[in-house]
Amino acid sequence: MNRNRIFAIVEWIFVLLLLLLVIREDIFMPGSVTPEQAHRLSESGFHYGPSTIVRKVEVPYGKHRVIFLGTYKDWFSADTVIKRKGGWFAGGSVAGVKIDRSKALSYSYGGSSDSHSLMLWRFFGYVSDDRIATVELLLTDKETGKLTPMRETITNDRMFLFMWEEKNGSHEWQAVRGLDEQGNVLYEQKLG
Repeated sequence: MNRNRIFAIVEWIFVLLLLLLVIREDIFMPGSVTPEQAHRLSESGFHYGPSTIVRKVEVPYGKHRVIFLGTYKDWFSADTVIKRKGGWFAGGSVAGVKIDRSKALSYSYGGSSDSHSLMLWRFFGYVSDDRIATVELLLTDKETGKLTPMRETITNDRMFLFMWEEKNGSHEWQAVRGLDEQGNVLYEQKLG
């Protein structure tokens, strides 16, 4: 083989390796500049909204994640956006959940994982009953059997969001409750 042919083969191998690297690492996948822009693009891509953002929550233990609690007509949502190389991208849960006004509260949940061992769970909803001042989510640790309650005070936006990170399957969900200002249970839905 002559020298030009060897050079051409090496050159094409280099081009193919470079192309593989670009595809694998999403180097040229431009994301949104802000989390809000990624949220709006996520909704429009799903043909949902535009929702009214009632709360923007930065996930404390999910690096570079933001959850937007929002309402649109008779629907609520908890859209997640994630910062990766190149900007902000949709992370899931853009679809709205219909508010059931016949119930004291409507809820949904979802989980996502960036690692093989930990899941980031979201349990979120909308409170229809004005008497409910606090929402409580009850979980049981499977290893210890200890009851783990989570509580959130309901504000003017009428929405709630519980987030936690766990090894997949380490908690058993017991119930979601709606409490009045005195702590009396007005609504309870068994889970699991």
